[in-house]
Amino acid sequence: MILLNTFLYYFCFGSAVLLYGIGINKFTEINFFTKKDFFYIIKVILSILISSVLSYLFVDKLLVPLGYVELYPIVCLLIYLCITIFLEAIIRLTTNKSATEFIFSFLVVLLSVTESNNLLTTFIISISCLVSMAVIIPLVYSFRKRNLENETEPEKYISRLFLFIMILLLIISVWDVMWFNPEVIK
Repeated sequence: MILLNTFLYYFCFGSAVLLYGIGINKFTEINFFTKKDFFYIIKVILSILISSVLSYLFVDKLLVPLGYVELYPIVCLLIYLCITIFLEAIIRLTTNKSATEFIFSFLVVLLSVTESNNLLTTFIISISCLVSMAVIIPLVYSFRKRNLENETEPEKYISRLFLFIMILLLIISVWDVMWFNPEVIK
């Protein structure tokens, strides 16, 4: 039950995309129908999951016993860079396309290592951050497509997009105070 609560918290209430703002600049550009974005999404998923698990293991087994926990962001960065460069090289060699990405993946790795207390929690936080982004991307994609059909000016589109994201955040955040929440009724 604790794992389900952790997943739901980082999926909805503590969403990495909505609450922390991780990846807002990138997920407004993603199209699901291009091959480049498909490889980008696969690379992001693999780099986040592998990096967060390896980073947690390295921090838990080496840095904590030695008393150097404050160095964990550097360790996470080095592990993430090794994995993302390896995956980028594989993608470039096989498809001759680039799938570079840094900020979203690295910040999710940092969030999952920082907020977890065991390996399974690290993995669940990483997955829930990915799922929250995967749920928000179609909403933003449809919003963007709708605004492009109306030939909205770029300044108005950005302000409307952030207003849309703010409304999503408010809808998700006020779940605890809504009248139909079963926990409040008890």
